[in-house]
Amino acid sequence: MNLSRRSFFQVSSIAGGGILLGLYDAPKAKAQQGRPAAPALLPNAFIRIASDGIVTIMAKAPEMGQGAKNILPMLIAEELDVDWKSVRIEQGDSDEKRYGSQFAGGSQSTPQGWEPLRRVGAAGRQMMISAAAQTWGVPESECTTASGRVIHTPSKKSVGYGEIAAKAATLAPPDQTKLTMKDPKDYKIIGHSTLGWENANIATGKPMFSIDFTMPGLLVASLHKCPVYGGKVKSANLDEIKALPGIRHAFVVEGFPTPGPVLMG
Repeated sequence: MNLSRRSFFQVSSIAGGGILLGLYDAPKAKAQQGRPAAPALLPNAFIRIASDGIVTIMAKAPEMGQGAKNILPMLIAEELDVDWKSVRIEQGDSDEKRYGSQFAGGSQSTPQGWEPLRRVGAAGRQMMISAAAQTWGVPESECTTASGRVIHTPSKKSVGYGEIAAKAATLAPPDQTKLTMKDPKDYKIIGHSTLGWENANIATGKPMFSIDFTMPGLLVASLHKCPVYGGKVKSANLDEIKALPGIRHAFVVEGFPTPGPVLMG
């Protein structure tokens, strides 16, 4: 996707002395793919670095057990050059104006997020380098990063991202066409065995799933599906079902397509 510098990154400071880094999805990107142009999107906060060095990354795609909540933040964290143990993940709300496409299916989350999300991380890393270099009064070319710290190679002095996050937030965003991306041989997160960030919570039943949600007057629908693809209802005792305690309504859903090839995406 050809994303302009102006439409790609926006940076602003946050309470507590940190940095908020956003990403734009240009409308022309979808137009180039033969789809109707989408409205211009608001900046969506993918990275938040607090003054204590904790990095919060937004997971934009819905998590249904396929690991999108892990892999997409991993793409950002890798290029940002932070330790995975220092990362916290927040699930983004359903808001395509803020996050762009939030579709999950057909194993497309990683391919679609691979380039833009890595660039978000690389931009954050470059801004940390710029902030440190300005603080020390040294050339950016003499600085590198590792594990959430900027290192001045000649003097070996270093500074944590959290310590310079507020300063980084005041800098102009880097040109996304000139970002230096990591060599795959230097990956520490991508391609390595990484524990699912929420595995322990899931195993102990802490997350709220849709089946756990309730509110006053909430009704629950139950669908009984034909065990044979393309089958039709021959008869149903709907009156008896509707007479049961707590039943509000019962009906047959008509209009399913005739049997044919099934495409899963």
